[in-house]
Amino acid sequence: MNRVFCFLSALLIATSVYAQPIPKIKILLLGTFHFGETGDKGSVSFNDLFSAKRQQELQQLTNQLARLKPDKIFIENEPSQQAHWDSLYGQYRTGNLDTTSTAMRNEIFQIALRTARKAGLPRVFCVDHHQPLPYDKIAAFDQRVSKDSVALRKMATYKLLSLAYPYPGKTKKLASSTLSDYLRYVNSAEYDAGNRADYFIYAPTSGYDNDYTGVEFITSWYDRNAKIFTNILRQAEPTDKFHIVLFGSSHMLPLRHYFQMHPYFEVIELMDVLK
Repeated sequence: MNRVFCFLSALLIATSVYAQPIPKIKILLLGTFHFGETGDKGSVSFNDLFSAKRQQELQQLTNQLARLKPDKIFIENEPSQQAHWDSLYGQYRTGNLDTTSTAMRNEIFQIALRTARKAGLPRVFCVDHHQPLPYDKIAAFDQRVSKDSVALRKMATYKLLSLAYPYPGKTKKLASSTLSDYLRYVNSAEYDAGNRADYFIYAPTSGYDNDYTGVEFITSWYDRNAKIFTNILRQAEPTDKFHIVLFGSSHMLPLRHYFQMHPYFEVIELMDVLK
C-alpha cells in the first residue's frame, strides 16, 4: 500500500510540474539594412551615419530598445567571430574604442552594442551561419535555357510564372526619413512583400520538368536561417524574458516563421516598440 501511495504521489508531483505553463520569451525580430560596411545587396547608402542628427536618432533608438530590458541580443556574425565582438564590446564599455572609425560603420555596433551597454549586458551573441545562395546555378540555368528553344517553349506553358511582378518598388528613402521611421518601414508588410519576391516569384521560374534549380535557391535560404534559428536556441535559457534579433530584413521572413512555430517564443512587432 505504501509503495502504491508513494508512486501515486510521485506521479501527481511530476504531473503538476509538467502542467505548469512555461513563460514565453518575447522576441523582437529587428530587421535592418546594412549600414555600409558590408557590400551585399542589403546595404543602403548611409553617408551621414556619423552626423549629429543621425547619432541623436541612434541614441533615441537604442534608449528605446534598452528600456525593453533584453536578456540577450543576437547579431548577424558567425559564432567564430564571438571573440572579436567580445573584444570590441569590452573596449567600448571601458571607453577605449574609436566609435567613429570605419570598423564602426555597421548596425552591429551602432544598434546592438550601444543597446547592450545601456541594458547592462555582458555581451552580444554571434549566431549567423554564412551560406551563400546559389545565384551561380540560377545564372547558369538562365544561360543554358536561353539557347534551348524546347526548354523555352516548355517554360512558356507555366502561365502563372510569367505574370508581372506584383509589388511596388521601395516607397520610402532613408535620406528623407528619420532612422526609426525607416526601420519601421523596413519591418513593414509592404517592405516584406518585396523581400519575398526573390524566393517565391523569381526563384520558381528557374526550372522545368524535373529541373528544380530555383527550389534549391529557396531551400538554401531556409536552410541557412534554420541554422541561425538553431544557434539562437542554443544560447537561449528558460529564464530569459526578452530577446532582440538584429539581422538584415530579408532574414525576417523565415525567422519569423520559425519563432512563431516554437511554443516558447512570442514574436514582438517593431511597430509596437517604436511608437
